[in-house]
Amino acid sequence: MCGIVGYVGCNQASPVLLEALRKLEYRGYDFGGIAVVEEGGKLQVRKIKGRLSNLDLLVS
Repeated sequence: MCGIVGYVGCNQASPVLLEALRKLEYRGYDFGGIAVVEEGGKLQVRKIKGRLSNLDLLVS
């Protein structure tokens, strides 16, 4: 099972995506990740095994 969320807007995407993933955390996923397009069009991908708090530390 997977959960996919997206965000398009003017605010920082990472906090919005992490909050959306927190709402799905009850499903018991054993890994998570986000991909964000940075200024200049570069795709930044962050993923990690374990709880969402591990991803939060990686992104911060």
